[in-house]
This record gives sequence, structure tokens and C-alpha cells, in this order.
Amino acid sequence: MTAWDLSRVEGAFAEAATDPSQWTKALDVAAAETQAFGAILLPASGDALPNVSFTASLAPSADAYFRDGWYLRDERYRGMPALLKKGVADDFDAMSYEEMRRHPYYQEFLAPHGLRWYAGVSVSCGDTFWVLSLQRSINQQPFSQEEKRRLLRLANSLPTSIALSRVLGDASSSNILDAFELSETAALLIDRHGRVIRPNQSAERLLDNGVAIRNRRIIASDAEATAALNRRLHEMIFSRDQKGLAGPIKLDRKAGHPLLAYPARLPSMIANPLSDCQAVVVLIDPSMRRVPHPSILRGAFDLTDAESHLAARLTVGDSLDEVCDRLRIAKETGRNHLKSIFSKTGTHRQAELVVMLSTLLSSQEKLRKA
Repeated sequence: MTAWDLSRVEGAFAEAATDPSQWTKALDVAAAETQAFGAILLPASGDALPNVSFTASLAPSADAYFRDGWYLRDERYRGMPALLKKGVADDFDAMSYEEMRRHPYYQEFLAPHGLRWYAGVSVSCGDTFWVLSLQRSINQQPFSQEEKRRLLRLANSLPTSIALSRVLGDASSSNILDAFELSETAALLIDRHGRVIRPNQSAERLLDNGVAIRNRRIIASDAEATAALNRRLHEMIFSRDQKGLAGPIKLDRKAGHPLLAYPARLPSMIANPLSDCQAVVVLIDPSMRRVPHPSILRGAFDLTDAESHLAARLTVGDSLDEVCDRLRIAKETGRNHLKSIFSKTGTHRQAELVVMLSTLLSSQEKLRKA
């Protein structure tokens, strides 16, 4: 049996723990040292997201895994109790070889990609349950008992790196929430299931009057709005590379204007699949956002007079069509102004622009009162 240098795997995982951009490199090292075709890092609970890390060799199969719903029918999770108990498991902990020869997971999913055998290494620490899945091709042999015994070393050493990556991810998320609070912008951290992890104080002050958190979900008095927000969060989270802010969803309240909810996903959330936080929802109360004087925006971003008037109206939640009607300009003219505003403010979507301008105005108002 070829000698494995598992210290290289341990070193690569330690580096990735502090720099999430290195997870693919770490998995490349793990695959090379264990003579695997590829490697992927998956949550032991089976609730994987497409932004999990995997080697380039597994890219086609990983795409099919999520696109075709195989992640919901991953038969290898049947062997999870054995993996969590022993530290290392393989296909035979889930089913017999005869079952594999007939089972759709092996014949319809793995076989077309030239894959068959795997060994899973538990890299769990406390309540952090992840699996290093080492995949071998159909032309290779399954992992031997001796190889699985050697993999136990990784089950003992790698959890520290997984735990560190999660801790750093949580710290980054807390910093994001604090940054929103500093500008008095309401925001809530969201996990991979679309559930609320934590709101900041500004958000807590808005969560009343028909909009609240129940069972860790943002709930509005309008069931359709609640469902729309959950769908938008699911679409955003269940994307490998979608980042930025989505358009607003109006959450009706018992009295007053609706809250505007902007689901957002930041690059740091995509980069670290081990982090609990995978999205954020920014809440804006239009009734608390007075229309800024256009001169403020004109001076801050070198906008033209027409652009500053349009941007000022957008900050209080008016749609582009509503602003064009109010300013009595053609829709095409409004769209051209908006493109120029995007360029000058460094934003790419109307949702990003609204939140950025609202944050700026809150900060200026806070300084004025100081």
C-alpha cells in the first residue's frame, strides 16, 4: 500500500480553517494523499448546500448531486450512525454489494460519473457534525480495512480545524451585525435553513406590530408575504455563488407602512460553508426614513440634479416606476439615471443602492445628533 502523508492533510485543513478560500486546496491534498478520485466536505445531518467545498474532479457529480435532488436521496447517510460511532465508515456500512448493484443511487447517479466507492471520515467537534467524504472511481478498489484504520487519525485531528473555521465564521457574522447596528440599520442573521440566528437591536425595535420572530422564522401578518420571504431566502441560500441583495419584500404591519425586507448574501457567507450564518435580512421602515435632500446625495456621489432627486426617492422604498411617475419623467430616462447612479455609487442592484443610501443617511443623522 502506498504511503500516505496525512500530516499534509492536517496542515492543509489548518490553513483552510483561517482562510476559507483554501478549502478546495485542502480537499485536493486529502484526495491525493488517500488515493481518492476526489473529496467533498458535507454536513453529517444531510442538509448540504451547493456552496460546500469539493475538488474540481467532483464538480460534474456535485452539480448533479444538487441539481437532480440526489442530496435528498443520499443512501450513504444510512451509514451515518456507524460513522459517528466509529469515526470512519464506507459504503458497506449502508448496504451490501448486491444492493449497490441494483440501487438507483449507485447506478443512476454515481455510475454515469465513473464513481463508486467512498470512505467517510467524521470531523465532528461538539455539536459540529461534518464528514470528509473521500470518493474513489469505479476503476479503483474500495478502501481496505487497513486504509480505514489509518483514516482514523484524521477523525481525531481534523475536527479542531472544522471547529476553528466555524468559530471564525461566527465571529465574522457578529461583526457584520455590529456594522449594521453602528449605522442604526435593522438586520437579522439567517442560517442555512432560513431561520433567524440573531437580530441586532435595531431589528428588535421593529419586530412588533404584526412582524415578529416565531419558531426562529420572520413572520408577517400577511401569510403570502411570509411565504415570499422564505422562498427568496431559500433561493438565495441554495445557490452556489449568488451574492448581493435581493429586491424588497413588503411585510405588512397592523398599523403604518409595511416594513421592507431585503434578503442579502455577502461573499464571506458563501466563502465559508461551515459557518452557521448563510444570509442576512435587512429591514427598512419607510416611515422612519425621511426623504433626504438631493444635495446630500449630489455632494456625496457627484450625482447630477436629476440623478440625486431619483436616488432620494428610492431611499424611502419607492419603486423606480413610482419615482418616474412622481418626477414626471419617462421610464427609459429613469432607467438611464439609475444605471448612472449604480456606476457612481459602486452598487449593482436597486436593493443594494437603497440599503447603502439608507445606511449612509442614518450615519449622517446619528452624527448630526451627537
